[in-house]
Amino acid sequence: MNPATLSLIQGFLQQLGSRGPQGLSPWAVREDAIAASLQTVRAIRSPQSIGEAATNVVSINRRGSPLANGSFATRVGNVAIVPVIGPLVSRFSWQYWSYDEIVRDLRLVGSTPDIEAVILDMDTPGGMVDNVDSVPAEIARLREKMPVYAHANFCCSAGYWIASAAEKIVASKTGLVGSVGALIRYVEMEGILTRLGANVVEVIAEQSPNKRLSRDSDEGKAELQAIADDGAELFIQGIVANRGITREAVLENYGQGLVFTAGEALRRGLVDEVASLEDVLAELAGRRENSILAASATAKAGTEKESTMLTLDQLKAEHPDLVSALRAEGAAEAAQAERDRLLGIEEHAAGLAGHDELVKKLKADGKSSPAEAAVQILAAEKAKNADRLKGLEQLDQAAAGVTSTLSGGAEGGQQKFPQTAEGWKAEWEATPKLQQEFPTAESYVATMKRKAA
Repeated sequence: MNPATLSLIQGFLQQLGSRGPQGLSPWAVREDAIAASLQTVRAIRSPQSIGEAATNVVSINRRGSPLANGSFATRVGNVAIVPVIGPLVSRFSWQYWSYDEIVRDLRLVGSTPDIEAVILDMDTPGGMVDNVDSVPAEIARLREKMPVYAHANFCCSAGYWIASAAEKIVASKTGLVGSVGALIRYVEMEGILTRLGANVVEVIAEQSPNKRLSRDSDEGKAELQAIADDGAELFIQGIVANRGITREAVLENYGQGLVFTAGEALRRGLVDEVASLEDVLAELAGRRENSILAASATAKAGTEKESTMLTLDQLKAEHPDLVSALRAEGAAEAAQAERDRLLGIEEHAAGLAGHDELVKKLKADGKSSPAEAAVQILAAEKAKNADRLKGLEQLDQAAAGVTSTLSGGAEGGQQKFPQTAEGWKAEWEATPKLQQEFPTAESYVATMKRKAA
Protein backbone atom coordinates (compact mmCIF):
# COMPACT_ATOMS: atom_id res chain seq x y z
CA MET A 1 0.00 0.00 0.00
CA ASN A 2 1.22 3.53 -0.77
CA PRO A 3 2.81 5.01 2.42
CA ALA A 4 1.07 8.33 1.91
CA THR A 5 -2.30 6.59 1.52
CA LEU A 6 -1.67 4.48 4.61
CA SER A 7 -0.74 7.60 6.60
CA LEU A 8 -3.96 9.30 5.48
CA ILE A 9 -6.07 6.32 6.57
CA GLN A 10 -4.32 6.10 9.94
CA GLY A 11 -4.90 9.80 10.58
CA PHE A 12 -8.54 9.46 9.61
CA LEU A 13 -8.97 6.49 11.95
CA GLN A 14 -7.31 8.40 14.74
CA GLN A 15 -9.58 11.43 14.33
CA LEU A 16 -12.75 9.32 14.30
CA GLY A 17 -11.74 7.25 17.30
CA SER A 18 -12.03 3.92 15.53
CA ARG A 19 -9.47 1.17 15.92
CA GLY A 20 -6.59 3.61 15.53
CA PRO A 21 -4.29 4.87 18.31
CA GLN A 22 -7.18 6.24 20.34
CA GLY A 23 -9.01 2.91 20.62
CA LEU A 24 -12.65 3.02 21.69
CA SER A 25 -12.26 5.81 24.23
CA PRO A 26 -15.47 7.83 24.43
CA TRP A 27 -15.28 11.47 23.39
CA ALA A 28 -16.81 14.44 25.16
CA VAL A 29 -16.65 16.67 22.11
CA ARG A 30 -18.71 18.91 19.89
CA GLU A 31 -18.19 17.19 16.53
CA ASP A 32 -19.25 20.07 14.29
CA ALA A 33 -16.47 22.28 15.71
CA ILE A 34 -13.58 19.82 15.36
CA ALA A 35 -12.47 20.91 11.91
CA ALA A 36 -12.07 24.59 12.76
CA SER A 37 -10.37 23.75 16.04
CA LEU A 38 -7.92 21.44 14.28
CA GLN A 39 -6.94 24.28 11.95
CA THR A 40 -6.32 26.54 14.94
CA VAL A 41 -4.08 24.02 16.66
CA ARG A 42 -2.16 23.27 13.48
CA ALA A 43 -1.55 26.99 12.99
CA ILE A 44 -0.22 27.20 16.54
CA ARG A 45 2.00 24.14 16.09
CA SER A 46 3.33 25.15 12.67
CA PRO A 47 7.11 25.48 12.30
CA GLN A 48 6.76 29.17 11.50
CA SER A 49 4.89 29.80 14.76
CA ILE A 50 7.35 27.75 16.81
CA GLY A 51 10.21 29.70 15.23
CA GLU A 52 8.59 32.98 16.23
CA ALA A 53 7.75 32.10 19.83
CA ALA A 54 7.22 35.55 21.30
CA THR A 55 4.81 36.75 18.60
CA ASN A 56 3.02 33.41 18.53
CA VAL A 57 2.29 33.35 22.26
CA VAL A 58 0.71 36.78 22.23
CA SER A 59 -1.45 35.93 19.19
CA ILE A 60 -2.72 32.70 20.79
CA ASN A 61 -3.45 33.89 24.29
CA ARG A 62 -4.28 37.42 23.16
CA ARG A 63 -2.87 38.99 26.33
CA GLY A 64 0.43 39.07 28.20
CA SER A 65 4.01 37.96 27.77
CA PRO A 66 5.39 34.38 27.72
CA LEU A 67 5.50 32.72 31.11
CA ALA A 68 8.40 30.41 30.18
CA ASN A 69 10.14 28.85 27.20
CA GLY A 70 8.34 25.83 25.80
CA SER A 71 4.95 26.89 27.11
CA PHE A 72 2.10 28.78 25.47
CA ALA A 73 1.01 30.11 28.88
CA THR A 74 1.38 33.87 29.35
CA ARG A 75 1.26 36.35 32.19
CA VAL A 76 -0.31 39.76 32.74
CA GLY A 77 1.27 41.18 35.88
CA ASN A 78 0.76 38.59 38.61
CA VAL A 79 -1.96 36.70 36.69
CA ALA A 80 -1.14 33.72 34.44
CA ILE A 81 -3.25 32.76 31.41
CA VAL A 82 -3.23 29.06 30.45
CA PRO A 83 -4.65 28.18 27.01
CA VAL A 84 -7.06 25.28 26.48
CA ILE A 85 -7.47 25.29 22.71
CA GLY A 86 -8.84 22.94 20.07
CA PRO A 87 -9.67 19.22 20.28
CA LEU A 88 -8.28 17.71 23.47
CA VAL A 89 -6.49 14.38 23.73
CA SER A 90 -4.68 12.57 26.49
CA ARG A 91 -1.04 12.85 25.39
CA PHE A 92 0.91 15.50 23.53
CA SER A 93 0.09 15.73 19.83
CA TRP A 94 1.01 18.24 17.12
CA GLN A 95 -2.58 18.18 15.86
CA TYR A 96 -4.40 18.48 19.18
CA TRP A 97 -4.13 20.19 22.54
CA SER A 98 -3.43 17.63 25.26
CA TYR A 99 -4.36 17.19 28.90
CA ASP A 100 -0.71 16.51 29.69
CA GLU A 101 0.20 19.90 28.23
CA ILE A 102 -2.45 21.70 30.28
CA VAL A 103 -1.32 19.94 33.47
CA ARG A 104 2.28 20.91 32.70
CA ASP A 105 1.30 24.57 32.28
CA LEU A 106 -0.69 24.55 35.53
CA ARG A 107 2.29 23.11 37.40
CA LEU A 108 4.50 25.78 35.84
CA VAL A 109 2.12 28.43 37.15
CA GLY A 110 2.17 26.90 40.62
CA SER A 111 5.98 26.93 40.70
CA THR A 112 6.33 30.55 39.56
CA PRO A 113 6.79 32.54 42.82
CA ASP A 114 5.13 35.84 41.89
CA ILE A 115 2.05 34.43 40.12
CA GLU A 116 -1.00 34.93 42.34
CA ALA A 117 -3.93 33.88 40.11
CA VAL A 118 -4.60 31.99 36.88
CA ILE A 119 -7.17 32.16 34.09
CA LEU A 120 -7.96 29.17 31.87
CA ASP A 121 -8.51 30.57 28.36
CA MET A 122 -11.15 28.13 27.06
CA ASP A 123 -11.60 27.82 23.28
CA THR A 124 -12.28 24.14 22.69
CA PRO A 125 -15.03 21.84 21.39
CA GLY A 126 -13.93 19.19 23.93
CA GLY A 127 -12.08 15.95 23.47
CA MET A 128 -11.34 12.49 24.80
CA VAL A 129 -12.68 11.25 28.13
CA ASP A 130 -9.44 9.34 28.68
CA ASN A 131 -7.19 11.23 31.14
CA VAL A 132 -9.39 14.37 31.23
CA ASP A 133 -9.78 14.00 35.01
CA SER A 134 -6.06 14.75 35.46
CA VAL A 135 -6.73 18.41 34.68
CA PRO A 136 -9.47 19.06 37.30
CA ALA A 137 -7.26 17.28 39.83
CA GLU A 138 -4.37 19.63 39.04
CA ILE A 139 -6.70 22.64 39.20
CA ALA A 140 -7.85 21.55 42.67
CA ARG A 141 -4.23 21.43 43.85
CA LEU A 142 -3.49 24.84 42.36
CA ARG A 143 -6.58 26.37 44.00
CA GLU A 144 -4.99 25.69 47.38
CA LYS A 145 -2.42 28.35 46.42
CA MET A 146 -4.37 30.84 44.32
CA PRO A 147 -7.70 31.58 42.58
CA VAL A 148 -8.30 29.73 39.31
CA TYR A 149 -10.87 31.23 36.92
CA ALA A 150 -12.05 29.89 33.55
CA HIS A 151 -12.90 32.33 30.75
CA ALA A 152 -15.08 30.60 28.17
CA ASN A 153 -15.15 31.71 24.54
CA PHE A 154 -16.07 28.28 23.20
CA CYS A 155 -16.23 25.78 26.03
CA CYS A 156 -17.90 22.47 25.26
CA SER A 157 -17.90 18.87 26.45
CA ALA A 158 -14.53 17.89 27.95
CA GLY A 159 -13.58 21.57 27.89
CA TYR A 160 -16.51 22.37 30.17
CA TRP A 161 -15.54 19.40 32.37
CA ILE A 162 -12.18 21.13 32.89
CA ALA A 163 -13.70 24.60 33.36
CA SER A 164 -16.13 23.32 35.99
CA ALA A 165 -13.18 22.72 38.33
CA ALA A 166 -12.37 26.45 38.40
CA GLU A 167 -13.47 28.71 41.22
CA LYS A 168 -15.52 30.76 38.75
CA ILE A 169 -16.56 30.29 35.11
CA VAL A 170 -16.91 33.55 33.18
CA ALA A 171 -18.30 33.42 29.64
CA SER A 172 -17.60 36.04 27.00
CA LYS A 173 -20.71 37.79 25.67
CA THR A 174 -20.51 35.82 22.42
CA GLY A 175 -19.40 32.59 24.06
CA LEU A 176 -20.93 29.13 23.65
CA VAL A 177 -20.97 26.75 26.61
CA GLY A 178 -22.26 23.25 27.28
CA SER A 179 -22.50 19.98 25.34
CA VAL A 180 -22.41 17.96 28.54
CA GLY A 181 -22.22 14.30 27.54
CA ALA A 182 -20.15 11.72 25.65
CA LEU A 183 -20.20 9.81 22.38
CA ILE A 184 -18.44 7.07 20.46
CA ARG A 185 -18.20 7.10 16.70
CA TYR A 186 -17.13 3.78 15.27
CA VAL A 187 -16.36 3.65 11.57
CA GLU A 188 -15.90 0.28 9.91
CA MET A 189 -13.00 0.81 7.50
CA GLU A 190 -12.44 -2.71 6.20
CA GLY A 191 -14.38 -2.06 3.02
CA ILE A 192 -12.20 0.92 2.14
CA LEU A 193 -9.03 -0.97 3.02
CA THR A 194 -10.09 -3.89 0.82
CA ARG A 195 -10.75 -1.60 -2.14
CA LEU A 196 -7.33 -0.06 -1.66
CA GLY A 197 -5.76 -3.51 -1.95
CA ALA A 198 -5.46 -4.47 1.70
CA ASN A 199 -6.03 -8.10 2.69
CA VAL A 200 -7.60 -8.00 6.16
CA VAL A 201 -7.03 -11.21 8.13
CA GLU A 202 -8.33 -11.52 11.67
CA VAL A 203 -8.33 -14.53 13.99
CA ILE A 204 -10.09 -14.34 17.36
CA ALA A 205 -8.95 -16.64 20.14
CA GLU A 206 -11.45 -19.19 21.41
CA GLN A 207 -10.84 -18.00 24.95
CA SER A 208 -12.04 -14.48 24.07
CA PRO A 209 -15.06 -14.71 21.75
CA ASN A 210 -16.15 -11.21 22.79
CA LYS A 211 -12.84 -9.71 21.68
CA ARG A 212 -14.46 -8.14 18.69
CA LEU A 213 -18.21 -8.04 18.77
CA SER A 214 -20.00 -7.11 15.61
CA ARG A 215 -21.08 -3.48 15.79
CA ASP A 216 -24.26 -4.51 14.00
CA SER A 217 -25.18 -7.01 16.69
CA ASP A 218 -27.10 -6.14 19.84
CA GLU A 219 -24.13 -7.22 21.93
CA GLY A 220 -21.70 -5.04 19.96
CA LYS A 221 -23.98 -2.01 20.18
CA ALA A 222 -24.46 -2.62 23.91
CA GLU A 223 -20.69 -2.66 24.40
CA LEU A 224 -20.29 0.73 22.74
CA GLN A 225 -23.33 2.12 24.56
CA ALA A 226 -21.91 1.03 27.92
CA ILE A 227 -18.60 2.75 27.18
CA ALA A 228 -20.32 5.98 26.08
CA ASP A 229 -22.69 5.93 29.08
CA ASP A 230 -19.79 5.45 31.46
CA GLY A 231 -17.97 8.42 29.95
CA ALA A 232 -21.06 10.61 30.25
CA GLU A 233 -21.62 9.56 33.87
CA LEU A 234 -18.00 10.36 34.75
CA PHE A 235 -18.56 13.78 33.15
CA ILE A 236 -21.72 14.41 35.18
CA GLN A 237 -20.14 13.29 38.45
CA GLY A 238 -17.19 15.56 37.76
CA ILE A 239 -19.53 18.55 37.39
CA VAL A 240 -21.41 17.54 40.54
CA ALA A 241 -18.17 17.51 42.53
CA ASN A 242 -16.72 20.65 40.96
CA ARG A 243 -19.80 22.87 40.93
CA GLY A 244 -21.35 21.64 44.18
CA ILE A 245 -24.72 20.75 42.63
CA THR A 246 -26.79 17.57 42.36
CA ARG A 247 -26.85 15.05 39.54
CA GLU A 248 -30.53 15.83 39.01
CA ALA A 249 -29.72 19.53 38.56
CA VAL A 250 -27.14 18.67 35.87
CA LEU A 251 -29.62 16.51 33.98
CA GLU A 252 -32.40 19.10 34.29
CA ASN A 253 -30.52 22.34 33.60
CA TYR A 254 -27.34 21.54 31.70
CA GLY A 255 -29.02 20.54 28.43
CA GLN A 256 -28.10 16.84 28.15
CA GLY A 257 -25.74 17.58 25.27
CA LEU A 258 -27.06 20.96 24.10
CA VAL A 259 -24.85 24.03 23.70
CA PHE A 260 -26.01 27.40 25.07
CA THR A 261 -25.23 31.03 24.43
CA ALA A 262 -23.62 32.95 27.29
CA GLY A 263 -26.85 34.49 28.60
CA GLU A 264 -28.73 31.17 28.61
CA ALA A 265 -25.75 29.39 30.16
CA LEU A 266 -25.77 31.97 32.95
CA ARG A 267 -29.50 31.51 33.52
CA ARG A 268 -29.11 27.73 33.70
CA GLY A 269 -26.15 27.92 36.08
CA LEU A 270 -23.45 26.62 33.73
CA VAL A 271 -21.46 29.85 34.18
CA ASP A 272 -21.18 32.35 37.02
CA GLU A 273 -20.79 35.59 35.07
CA VAL A 274 -20.71 37.08 31.58
CA ALA A 275 -17.73 39.36 31.04
CA SER A 276 -14.63 39.94 28.91
CA LEU A 277 -11.16 38.64 29.64
CA GLU A 278 -10.15 42.19 30.59
CA ASP A 279 -12.92 42.27 33.19
CA VAL A 280 -11.67 39.00 34.68
CA LEU A 281 -8.11 40.34 34.85
CA ALA A 282 -9.37 43.50 36.57
CA GLU A 283 -11.37 41.47 39.09
CA LEU A 284 -8.37 39.33 39.99
CA ALA A 285 -6.19 42.44 40.29
CA GLY A 286 -8.78 43.96 42.63
CA ARG A 287 -8.78 40.83 44.77
CA ARG A 288 -5.00 41.08 45.09
CA GLU A 289 -5.19 44.72 46.15
CA ASN A 290 -7.78 43.85 48.78
CA SER A 291 -5.50 41.11 50.15
CA ILE A 292 -8.09 38.34 49.95
CA LEU A 293 -6.35 36.11 47.42
CA ALA A 294 -5.19 33.57 49.97
CA ALA A 295 -8.67 33.09 51.44
CA SER A 296 -10.36 32.89 48.02
CA ALA A 297 -7.88 30.39 46.59
CA THR A 298 -8.91 27.68 49.06
CA ALA A 299 -12.67 28.23 48.79
CA LYS A 300 -14.59 25.52 46.91
CA ALA A 301 -16.99 26.86 44.29
CA GLY A 302 -20.55 26.78 45.62
CA THR A 303 -19.59 25.68 49.13
CA GLU A 304 -18.90 27.39 52.43
CA LYS A 305 -16.49 26.31 55.13
CA GLU A 306 -17.59 26.15 58.73
CA SER A 307 -15.80 28.64 60.95
CA THR A 308 -14.19 27.35 64.13
CA MET A 309 -12.98 29.17 67.25
CA LEU A 310 -9.35 28.53 68.22
CA THR A 311 -8.47 29.10 71.87
CA LEU A 312 -5.12 30.47 73.02
CA ASP A 313 -4.23 27.16 74.67
CA GLN A 314 -4.98 25.29 71.41
CA LEU A 315 -2.89 27.76 69.46
CA LYS A 316 0.04 27.29 71.84
CA ALA A 317 -0.24 23.51 71.70
CA GLU A 318 -0.82 23.12 67.95
CA HIS A 319 1.26 26.00 66.59
CA PRO A 320 4.11 26.84 69.01
CA ASP A 321 6.26 28.29 66.22
CA LEU A 322 3.47 30.64 65.23
CA VAL A 323 2.97 31.74 68.85
CA SER A 324 6.70 32.45 69.20
CA ALA A 325 6.74 34.44 65.97
CA LEU A 326 3.68 36.45 67.04
CA ARG A 327 5.24 37.18 70.41
CA ALA A 328 8.49 38.34 68.82
CA GLU A 329 6.61 40.51 66.39
CA GLY A 330 4.46 41.93 69.19
CA ALA A 331 7.52 42.72 71.32
CA ALA A 332 9.16 44.55 68.42
CA GLU A 333 6.01 46.56 67.77
CA ALA A 334 5.67 47.43 71.48
CA ALA A 335 9.30 48.58 71.67
CA GLN A 336 8.84 50.80 68.63
CA ALA A 337 5.62 52.23 70.08
CA GLU A 338 7.40 53.10 73.37
CA ARG A 339 10.23 54.80 71.46
CA ASP A 340 7.71 56.84 69.53
CA ARG A 341 5.92 57.82 72.79
CA LEU A 342 9.10 59.04 74.50
CA LEU A 343 10.23 60.99 71.44
CA GLY A 344 6.80 62.60 71.19
CA ILE A 345 6.93 63.78 74.83
CA GLU A 346 10.41 65.20 74.34
CA GLU A 347 9.30 67.08 71.21
CA HIS A 348 6.44 68.77 73.11
CA ALA A 349 8.80 69.77 75.96
CA ALA A 350 11.51 71.15 73.67
CA GLY A 351 12.25 74.85 74.25
CA LEU A 352 10.27 75.05 77.49
CA ALA A 353 12.62 75.27 80.45
CA GLY A 354 11.75 74.44 84.04
CA HIS A 355 9.69 71.27 83.43
CA ASP A 356 12.35 68.60 83.74
CA GLU A 357 10.72 66.79 86.65
CA LEU A 358 7.31 66.75 84.98
CA VAL A 359 8.75 65.41 81.71
CA LYS A 360 10.67 62.74 83.63
CA LYS A 361 7.49 61.66 85.40
CA LEU A 362 5.48 61.50 82.16
CA LYS A 363 8.12 59.40 80.42
CA ALA A 364 8.41 57.01 83.37
CA ASP A 365 4.69 56.23 83.80
CA GLY A 366 4.67 54.19 80.56
CA LYS A 367 1.16 55.22 79.57
CA SER A 368 0.97 58.98 78.98
CA SER A 369 0.69 59.61 75.26
CA PRO A 370 2.49 62.55 73.62
CA ALA A 371 -0.82 64.38 73.30
CA GLU A 372 -1.63 63.89 77.00
CA ALA A 373 1.89 64.97 77.94
CA ALA A 374 1.54 68.11 75.83
CA VAL A 375 -1.58 69.13 77.79
CA GLN A 376 0.21 68.78 81.15
CA ILE A 377 3.39 70.53 79.97
CA LEU A 378 1.42 73.44 78.55
CA ALA A 379 -0.56 73.72 81.78
CA ALA A 380 2.68 73.86 83.79
CA GLU A 381 4.12 76.47 81.43
CA LYS A 382 0.96 78.54 81.77
CA ALA A 383 1.18 78.40 85.56
CA LYS A 384 4.85 79.44 85.46
CA ASN A 385 4.06 82.38 83.21
CA ALA A 386 1.26 83.43 85.54
CA ASP A 387 3.76 83.51 88.42
CA ARG A 388 6.15 85.63 86.36
CA LEU A 389 3.40 88.07 85.46
CA LYS A 390 2.39 88.37 89.09
CA GLY A 391 6.00 89.20 90.05
CA LEU A 392 6.26 91.87 87.39
CA GLU A 393 3.01 93.41 88.55
CA GLN A 394 4.45 93.60 92.07
CA LEU A 395 7.56 95.35 90.70
CA ASP A 396 5.35 97.85 88.90
CA GLN A 397 3.51 98.60 92.14
CA ALA A 398 6.79 99.06 94.06
CA ALA A 399 8.14 101.47 91.47
CA ALA A 400 4.97 103.53 91.19
CA GLY A 401 5.50 107.29 91.87
CA VAL A 402 9.32 107.15 91.79
CA THR A 403 11.09 109.62 89.44
CA SER A 404 14.72 109.77 88.37
CA THR A 405 17.07 111.90 86.33
CA LEU A 406 18.60 110.32 83.30
CA SER A 407 22.37 110.23 83.80
CA GLY A 408 23.05 110.09 80.09
CA GLY A 409 20.35 112.58 79.30
CA ALA A 410 18.68 113.10 76.01
CA GLU A 411 20.41 114.85 73.21
CA GLY A 412 20.54 118.56 73.87
CA GLY A 413 20.30 118.36 77.68
CA GLN A 414 18.91 116.43 80.64
CA GLN A 415 15.27 115.34 80.78
CA LYS A 416 13.27 113.78 83.64
CA PHE A 417 11.15 110.66 83.09
CA PRO A 418 8.73 108.97 85.54
CA GLN A 419 10.10 105.84 87.16
CA THR A 420 7.35 103.67 85.67
CA ALA A 421 7.20 101.22 82.81
CA GLU A 422 5.87 103.92 80.51
CA GLY A 423 8.50 106.37 81.70
CA TRP A 424 11.35 103.96 81.17
CA LYS A 425 10.04 103.13 77.71
CA ALA A 426 9.87 106.83 76.84
CA GLU A 427 13.38 107.32 78.28
CA TRP A 428 14.74 104.50 76.04
CA GLU A 429 13.04 105.91 72.97
CA ALA A 430 14.52 109.37 73.64
CA THR A 431 18.06 108.24 74.41
CA PRO A 432 20.36 106.88 71.65
CA LYS A 433 22.87 105.78 74.28
CA LEU A 434 20.30 103.50 75.92
CA GLN A 435 19.29 102.12 72.52
CA GLN A 436 22.91 101.10 71.93
CA GLU A 437 23.07 99.41 75.33
CA PHE A 438 19.64 97.73 75.31
CA PRO A 439 18.33 96.18 72.05
CA THR A 440 14.67 96.79 72.92
CA ALA A 441 12.60 99.08 75.10
CA GLU A 442 11.22 96.04 76.93
CA SER A 443 14.69 94.85 77.94
CA TYR A 444 15.46 98.28 79.41
CA VAL A 445 12.11 98.41 81.21
CA ALA A 446 12.76 94.97 82.73
CA THR A 447 16.24 96.05 83.93
CA MET A 448 14.90 99.18 85.55
CA LYS A 449 12.19 97.20 87.28
CA ARG A 450 14.79 94.96 88.87
CA LYS A 451 16.84 97.94 89.98
CA ALA A 452 13.79 99.65 91.45
CA ALA A 453 12.93 96.49 93.37
